[in-house]
Amino acid sequence: MAPIASLMCPKVDIDREECTGCGLCYNDECPEVFVEGDSGLSDVKDEFKSGEPGQGKIPESLRACAEKAADACPVSAISVLED
Repeated sequence: MAPIASLMCPKVDIDREECTGCGLCYNDECPEVFVEGDSGLSDVKDEFKSGEPGQGKIPESLRACAEKAADACPVSAISVLED
């Protein structure tokens, strides 16, 4: 059985009502996790999506990248949460 820590993946949530589609997260800060969605707003890459649009689970190895994007978001629309 895998250790508990390896089963925990950070959750990423983009508040799509707050997102302005500026592109900072997917163009500059963390293109490994974020992409421009069909609506022009930020979205989570398909490989990480889970649940509603703008939501996903990412590997622990991408946490710092996602947190950097969250910190840079001018409208604080990105949250990185514990699973």
